Amino acid sequence: MDKRIKNEAGELWIFDYDNSEFEKVREICLSDEKNWLRDNYTKENLKISDQVCYCVQYDHSGKPILMSGIKEYTPHVARLMNRWYLFPKDRGKSWSHREELMLTLKVLNSSFRDIMRLKYDLYFISMQQRRAMISGQQLWWKMLCRTLQSFSKKWVNYKGGLVQVHPGELSTCYQNVVYLPFNDYTFEDWNPKVMSYDEHTLRMRHESARDKLSV
Repeated sequence: MDKRIKNEAGELWIFDYDNSEFEKVREICLSDEKNWLRDNYTKENLKISDQVCYCVQYDHSGKPILMSGIKEYTPHVARLMNRWYLFPKDRGKSWSHREELMLTLKVLNSSFRDIMRLKYDLYFISMQQRRAMISGQQLWWKMLCRTLQSFSKKWVNYKGGLVQVHPGELSTCYQNVVYLPFNDYTFEDWNPKVMSYDEHTLRMRHESARDKLSV
């Protein structure tokens, strides 16, 4: 797959192969030392071969704005915004966090309509809890889900706890999930492992205390 789609933000590039253009984009991402998830984007941890496809959104001047992929979890389930990254705010003071979030979701929505001639029955977006150890869904996540639901009411904010989206039992392996089902496929059909909000908060506190002791 190799597509270029003009949109209101600039141009969306969708591809599924290793290439030199993406390596230049990756270098810009890795140069951001303030990115606390920087290791997620190294060559070892972000491989295009692990994605169904990957997307880079450029602005009208050709600078990358954001990037993300689609990853298969099961023959029925795929994750959107996999290895998602929003580039630093170097495009003017008019950009606000909310505007960037809306742009990200608009790009996701438009690319979804264009390329989702795929076989999956359930697509989900997941993000880990922020470091504020509050049991339950955090406000930023609720806002993101409401924004997605403004595009399509089919998006479902899963409120039963944190869902295991990575192998392992660390708190970061369990994340908030919002999903979009098709073909009468349900969350229960997927049946991922779920951790309660209270248990997840306790695990975060335990890991934080352990890390402090190891310093």
